[in-house]
Amino acid sequence: MKNIFIKSLAVLAIASSLTACDDDWLSTKNEFEETTDTFWKTAEQFDQGLSAAYSTWRRPGYFSRWFQIHTILRGDEGWSESPNSEFQADANFRMSGYNYDSNEGLNLPWSAFYSSVYYSNQVIDNINRLCFDSEGNYKEGSVLKEEDAKNTRGQAYFIRGLAEWAIAGIFGRGPLNISSTKYGEIVDEQDFYAQAAEDFEIAAEVLPVSWPSAEVGRVTKGGALGMAVKMNMQLAGMYSHRPWCNGADDGRNGNVKQDPAVAKKYWTKAKQQMEQIFNMGVYRLMDNWMDNFTEAHENNAESLFEVQFKDGLVNGKEVGNQRPKFLGLYLSTGEGAWNDGSARDWLLAEFNKEKDKDGNVDARKFHTLFYYDENEPETATANYYGKTWPEWATANSLPDEKVRHACYWKKYTSVETDNKNEDYSSGANLRILRLADVYLMYAEVINELGEDRAIAVDYINKVRERSNMSTLSQTNLPLGYYTYDPKENVFTGGTTLNIYNSYEDLLECIKHERMTELCGENTRWFDLDRWGDLHDQTKVNEIANHDPDFLNFQVGYNHVWCIPNHEINLWDGLTQNPGY
Repeated sequence: MKNIFIKSLAVLAIASSLTACDDDWLSTKNEFEETTDTFWKTAEQFDQGLSAAYSTWRRPGYFSRWFQIHTILRGDEGWSESPNSEFQADANFRMSGYNYDSNEGLNLPWSAFYSSVYYSNQVIDNINRLCFDSEGNYKEGSVLKEEDAKNTRGQAYFIRGLAEWAIAGIFGRGPLNISSTKYGEIVDEQDFYAQAAEDFEIAAEVLPVSWPSAEVGRVTKGGALGMAVKMNMQLAGMYSHRPWCNGADDGRNGNVKQDPAVAKKYWTKAKQQMEQIFNMGVYRLMDNWMDNFTEAHENNAESLFEVQFKDGLVNGKEVGNQRPKFLGLYLSTGEGAWNDGSARDWLLAEFNKEKDKDGNVDARKFHTLFYYDENEPETATANYYGKTWPEWATANSLPDEKVRHACYWKKYTSVETDNKNEDYSSGANLRILRLADVYLMYAEVINELGEDRAIAVDYINKVRERSNMSTLSQTNLPLGYYTYDPKENVFTGGTTLNIYNSYEDLLECIKHERMTELCGENTRWFDLDRWGDLHDQTKVNEIANHDPDFLNFQVGYNHVWCIPNHEINLWDGLTQNPGY
């Protein structure tokens, strides 16, 4: 259902121009300007309002580019050597001297997130005004039929919740706007996550389990429940693993005190919501892991929520995913991508920690990353934009040996679809939440609640078995895995640890599984934050061992991003995040 983004591009102008009536006799009314008196009169107009809200997702500041840059490069799985200093700043935590109005990496995300909130609020406010009473009961004879009114309302709450999630995870501070006509209070991360959780829960109550085929791609009940899970887990992580941060003892930016009772409330709610998803019986893991990243199998049985993209131009506007162009293999002859965002070399070692049950390298490694290993024949024979890796090397088209990386991002690139040169408008949908992620989150919640760890292992195994990885024993896990010599391609050793006696051991296993299954899927930054790794100097030092950018990371500051200076001047009470 790609048309939710492309059928009403013009409605952005309509939605942004909607104004309330003004009784001031000095005001003049533009007869060509829509107002709340002339708009929101038909079902079509409400759908146009929704289309405006949906369309913000494909802005460069949102899912098309910068959201992915922020969540991938800031974590330890990505880095940048781009000639564009904005990309490097996203990765190396050095943002101070160029917080200027033309900085796209700062300003486009803020603008996209708050535009999404504004368009969503217009739909919410007007549908609540026209179709529901103060108790939330549907008003007979409204502009929309009851089912349509509930579905429209649910979608708008979902879209707003998603923007609140993005603001929390990237900026960590800002106005919490829950009205299209009133300024919101300036709040921090935990309040954004809490509001997003509430919005997703409201959406889950009214959204359908599925849509008719012509409307597939709209958000659903399962997607809303799944995103609520993510919000509740981030909140639980705050109260479980985040200490007061040095240098920011004013309580801002989510620096909450640990509280096991509050944390348990959020872990429990997340567990219940995941069980609701399982009980729906509509989701399953795809047999082929790669079906989750190509255009041929979009909106499949594993997907709870994905952002719809379309290749090419519509009405002269790009409506595609820009990720493959900015995160991909650079070739000096112009084929391939820009490689403004690279994959860290340690990811190869993470995939190499264990072989599959047939003694082969984890296939997800080959499909996630571009790399060459003479001991892995598929890396020498695969076609990358018209040539094999050795052929590109012979033609001197790969980066010079002195700057060549061990690996680059392959996931979502056209190599896995039609192998054409990357452009700024890939049609591959961006999967935000899929069942494998939910299974691994369920294992994590079981571990956090101290419940039967055998159940957690069962859910980890569901994910592993799909990729032909060995089934983990209910009594032992191969933690520590194997010592790997990449030159000799030899795996030796392997240790086992009893998972029933150690919360920490099972958590380390879950961390590994999330890395190999979800690598490069915008989850890692939120994971590091939830686990408390970004709020403990010892853990930050450990991360810096495999991602030198974290040598610049300041605990208490860099878990949130810099707020655009011009926005601070616009919002009363909004101040810059500490350290910037």
